[in-house]
Amino acid sequence: MAAVLAVQPCSVTLPAGAGKTELIAASVAEAVHRGGTSLVLTHTHAGVDALRRRMKKFGVMRDRFVVRTIDSWSYDLIAHFPDLAGLAVPTIPDWTRSTEYHLAAARAAGTPAVAKMLRLSYTNLFVDEYHDCVLDQHNLVLSLSGSIPTTVLGDPLQSLLTFGETPPVDWDSDVLPNFPEVVVDHRPRRWEPDHAELGQWLVDIRTELTDGMPISFSGTPVRWVRKSDDRTFVSECMKALGQEGTIAVLGRFRHDCVSAASKLSGRYTVMEALDEKATLAFAAKVDTGSGAAVAHAVVEFAAKCSVGIPTHISSAKRKRLLNGLSFVTRDEDLKPTYEAVVRVREQPTPTTVRTAFELLGDLQGVSIHCREAWNEVSRSLAAAAADGCTVTEALHLARSHTRAAGRQAAARVVSRPLLVKGLEYDHVIILDPTAYGAQELYVALTRGSKSVTVISDSSTLPVARMQAHKKSPTRG
Repeated sequence: MAAVLAVQPCSVTLPAGAGKTELIAASVAEAVHRGGTSLVLTHTHAGVDALRRRMKKFGVMRDRFVVRTIDSWSYDLIAHFPDLAGLAVPTIPDWTRSTEYHLAAARAAGTPAVAKMLRLSYTNLFVDEYHDCVLDQHNLVLSLSGSIPTTVLGDPLQSLLTFGETPPVDWDSDVLPNFPEVVVDHRPRRWEPDHAELGQWLVDIRTELTDGMPISFSGTPVRWVRKSDDRTFVSECMKALGQEGTIAVLGRFRHDCVSAASKLSGRYTVMEALDEKATLAFAAKVDTGSGAAVAHAVVEFAAKCSVGIPTHISSAKRKRLLNGLSFVTRDEDLKPTYEAVVRVREQPTPTTVRTAFELLGDLQGVSIHCREAWNEVSRSLAAAAADGCTVTEALHLARSHTRAAGRQAAARVVSRPLLVKGLEYDHVIILDPTAYGAQELYVALTRGSKSVTVISDSSTLPVARMQAHKKSPTRG
């Protein structure tokens, strides 16, 4: 860490699990020892959580560092200096304008007043996961580096994020000329001491992945399971529950994850993107839909987030609900829920929706696997009812808070490589990665510190499917 602090501005390239988060925390601790205060920027709320936990491990006092996402920090800078940034931002961030926020924050950071403020506030800047920066974020960091000694850290093989037509940073042409590389001794720490063979294998396949070669799991530390049908993974995931530690089951798209989690009967929860559109669409429906449409949406959303609701409310009854027809039951235990849903149809307010939503989740035999989406909706409904705002406004406020404060992942999740980047689990089960790109595959394989299980038709993944660069939703 002393070598890094001595040569800023600089860049560090490290493989997954080789101690990048540890290096940042150790460098921040060393900066504090020298009387400094550090700003640490990353891309995701999960990265914020991981960095804060590592700072705690090093005993770094909370008032001596700030860890934020690039986007949320940019927004706050503009909000404090709108005239210097040349942009007025709304009370609730509009993350579809994130490019504007980056450009405006860079303008503000380049002014003498803000540059002075930055120098007085921070002695060092560390930017994690730099391979995920797009050019406007890179330009912001360049502007900040004019005031604060800066280190950027990343690994091009873990680059998963691109944003529409906005190009990602190129390590050779954009990063290295501005942040010369510092070579840091490293080893696959994540897998030491008991799983060093797995760690070394993951280091060794980096060349194969970057060169577009097939990846074979035969005779490797990765456990390969032949996919016999669409439910092969169920027994593997259930057996994994008997192992000690955290587990991530990885699909590729959200619908893969929701489908898998539903077949696992709520034993695993779906990790959602922070800008998940399904939740936002539901909030908009509650705010603007007719009573019948809102009541129908409540039941449908609850059913998609859980297992068991169709047993109590059939599709035929849900259709009657939407069409304004009689919606009743003879089951005394179900009557309070049915009556609550009818009240939504008669009076679609956040209060009536929340009551019906909670009763649906409490029905006998119902298990919720989209727990993050469920909780986000429940909190937003409660806030809208208490504060008199729309559910959509409450949802945006909740997401802004999460972007600033971070969130903690569940111990048993079904997710995607994009969303678990920067996270570590004890065990990982990958559901048929045949269509993964090289970066997706590398990120997925390197999440498990104790075991990695791959379920696929063949023990060798072909080259042709390992080159695409994945696009992602808007980030914050």
